[in-house]
Amino acid sequence: MCLIKQYQKVALFTEGAENFFQAKTASAMLRYKPDKVFCLIDSRSRAQNASAMFGSGKDIPIYASISDVTGKVDTMVLCMVLPEGRVPDKWISEIILALKNNIDVINPLHVNFSTVGEIANKFGGTAENSTPQITSFKNTKGKIYNLRTVPDDLELMNYEVLKTRAVRVLTVGSDCNLGKMLTTIELDREAKRRGYNSDYIATGQISMLLKGSGMAIDRVISDFVPGAVERLILEKRDRDIVFIEGQGSIFQPIYSAVSMGLLHGSAPHKMIFCHLPSRKKIRYSNLDFPDMKTMIRLHEELASIVLKSRVTGISLNCHDMSDNEARDIIKMTQDLTGLPCTDPVKFGVEDLADSIFD
Repeated sequence: MCLIKQYQKVALFTEGAENFFQAKTASAMLRYKPDKVFCLIDSRSRAQNASAMFGSGKDIPIYASISDVTGKVDTMVLCMVLPEGRVPDKWISEIILALKNNIDVINPLHVNFSTVGEIANKFGGTAENSTPQITSFKNTKGKIYNLRTVPDDLELMNYEVLKTRAVRVLTVGSDCNLGKMLTTIELDREAKRRGYNSDYIATGQISMLLKGSGMAIDRVISDFVPGAVERLILEKRDRDIVFIEGQGSIFQPIYSAVSMGLLHGSAPHKMIFCHLPSRKKIRYSNLDFPDMKTMIRLHEELASIVLKSRVTGISLNCHDMSDNEARDIIKMTQDLTGLPCTDPVKFGVEDLADSIFD
């Protein structure tokens, strides 16, 4: 489990973001932790506030630099997907400014910033008490908290997960970056509203930041992914129900190894299938999606290698549609599959919850 900074007031670094897909971390924080967000940092933004930029966050202001909010925030969260190549100079300068002013930095990226010479050299090198989880420096109190670190004592799956009391529900999907985390969190909230002793497993850096615990599964060596997920579930073995956040997709070649490890390691009793209807090709490729029924069938067949499982509902991400357009595609999907379907943001997850708790 990664040591996660207990932040109070954060600045979200969203430099150059053009939409919420480019800054998913910021979108999630604005949706689920708005009381912890003081501002956004983006020198290129022309938006007046967070709401104008991301559609949430209301009047949370945007500043050009972390130096503009010194003394007002305790943490800066890096919210951008790293561009190809080296870390941008603007990122490095803002991280240095944060650390210089004793503002901690939460790093959800694969990059180890202790190896970025411009940063380490600015503060006389890393301190002796630095760990993979927390990078400390010699000449500042500011620290970098690295979310994408994993335990070094992970083991292979041993099927203990099959002995847990909790009903296990995994979110799966047609692709990456289409709503599995949001669906997971919303289902857990709905379960709690219905009186269940539920919890969710954070398997990605963003949900870890929101929850305060979990493991970045995409940093785990592939052979140990099922065992890592199993470990997380065993910690919640006595819950009524545990929702497991899915990652990537078995149909997305870039991330399929992680997705398959999650599918087998969680041994789900039930699954919720997530899809973005307006996406015509698998992301980062020119590959076509299989048809909906095929995608559902293959998830059920592959999951059932470990434990018989079924998809009980469908979560659609209709963010780029009107409510009427979303209702039309939801009805069409329901008619095609015979499964309950919704957009969790537009219409809630009650129907999906009903399919789980039947």
